[in-house]
Order: sequence, then C-alpha cells, then structure tokens
Amino acid sequence: MKKTVLKLIAFAVIGGLLFSCEKNERGIPQPKPGNQEETPDPEPEPDGDTFTIEPAPYKVVAHRGGSSECGAPDNSRASLRYAMGLKCYASECDIYWTKDNKIVIAHADGNCKINGLYPWEATLEQIQKGGLLKNGETIPSLEDFLDIVMVKGNCTKLWLDIKNITSPSTLTQYPINAVQRACQIIRDRKAEAWCEFICTGNETVASAAQACMTSYKIPVGWMAKKTPTGHKAKGFTWANENASSAMTPYYTTNTVDAFVNAGMEISVFNVDRQEGDGNAVFSNSDVAYYVQEYPKMKAVCTNYPAWFIGKIK
Repeated sequence: MKKTVLKLIAFAVIGGLLFSCEKNERGIPQPKPGNQEETPDPEPEPDGDTFTIEPAPYKVVAHRGGSSECGAPDNSRASLRYAMGLKCYASECDIYWTKDNKIVIAHADGNCKINGLYPWEATLEQIQKGGLLKNGETIPSLEDFLDIVMVKGNCTKLWLDIKNITSPSTLTQYPINAVQRACQIIRDRKAEAWCEFICTGNETVASAAQACMTSYKIPVGWMAKKTPTGHKAKGFTWANENASSAMTPYYTTNTVDAFVNAGMEISVFNVDRQEGDGNAVFSNSDVAYYVQEYPKMKAVCTNYPAWFIGKIK
C-alpha cells in the first residue's frame, strides 16, 4: 500500500515538472512562455500614417476624372482611376451634402438633382438606389474615392468642388454643410494630403470654406472672378479661375502673371482642345498661352488631361 502511494506521489511530482503552467488573470492555467511557438504580429496595413502621397509629375487636373477623354462616366471610380493612371496632379469631382450627413460625389443636373432627388433631402442610400452610372457603378461617396486614392505609390489628389445650389432657389447652408462634413471625414481618415477644395464664388459659402481652410489646413481655391486683391481680401492665397471668362491672356489685369506677382497661387479651368465633343472653347494661341505659363501655375484643369500632358511634354 505504501509503495503504491509513493508511486502516485512520484508520478504527480514528475507530471507537475513536465506540465507546469502559469495561471492567467482569470485563474485558468496557461502554458508558460517558451513552451510553444509564438505567432508574430501581422504586419500593419498601409494607411495615412505609414506612407504619404507621391509628388505628381504633371500639374494637370482631370476635370471630372477626364471623362470626356476616357469615355467613363464623370465622377465615377473608373474616371478617377483614369486620372491616376495618367499621374495627374488631381482629379476634379463634385460634392454634395446628403440628408444623412454623408458626402456624395456626383454632378447634379440643371435642377441640382442627382437621380431625380435633391441630395440634401435624401440619404446616400436612396440616391444610390435611384440608378446606376452608365458603366454599372453605384454613385460614389467621398469615402469610396478616398479608398481609391489613398494607396501607396499614388500621386493624384482629389479636387473637391463645393457646388453652388441655385435650384429650387439659391441655398447656402447645404454647400456649407458639404465642406464642413467633408473636412471632418478627411480628418478622420487622415487624408489631408490627398484632398484640396475648389469653392463656388458665392461669398457666404466661401467664408465658410475659408474658415475650414484655417481649421483643417486643407487648401481652398476660390472661383470668384476677382483680381488678386479681391481674393486676398477674403483670406484666399489661391485663385482657381475660369480660363476663358475670368482670365484673359493678353489684355486684362487677370493674367497668370498678375496673380503670381501678387504672391498668389493660380490655377485655371478648363483649357480644352478645339476638336471634340463641344467642350472646345480655345484657339490655338490661347492654348499656347497656358502651355507657356504652365510652369508658373499651381495647376491647369482640363477635360482632356492626356492631350494637355502631351502639349506640355
């Protein structure tokens, strides 16, 4: 009997040595460190903290992604990827605030409706369910576009166009909501380096945009048809002007040199070729002027980015 008891004690001691455990905080036995292989932590996914946007080789902005040139729907994922493939400085896209506090990217019709709905009276889901783009895509949100541009090796920003609302009447609160909400989304995603705003000439909306520029440090270009002094009076250091109606290459004060000499950044829209689908407004000499002035400018926006890149090359 004693021999049997002694054997049992011996087995218990040996077992304790071979299978010793530590208890976790809940009292459950856990293997001691070193008794099993450790699984290394997974590599972190790239995000805005681990890489930055690449410098763009061309100061060319693709208007609505260059849809007139590539054939994809404007403000679509496909047109954005086209602009990125050309290594454009930015892809211009139109933003509106929705009833559920989202930002939809779309070019509204002449009545300021998207899929037959006023965006500020509808949710993003309702707008998306109202119809697909002609290539089968759903209408994108700002987050959708950020997912596309915030990738390693990309050099193309988003130029977010704060659209004025003139139908059913002139409204200013919804464009203000659009820029304010967009800034919050951009900050949450740490996407400041991937985004810039261009703002309607409406002075009430412009004041709100200027305040967001100060608070969020995201550049804003004002489309005001004003002289450099007029832009500076409102706190803007970047003017984004209509190349055909607010800028004249030869005879007015609103020339590229007038802005540059005033210490301002200047970009223009839209410098287009003569032949094509009705977007043409420029003579060969006007195009030549902007090609000549291009090195001094922040950017040139065009419906035909590959064509303009060919010109500056």
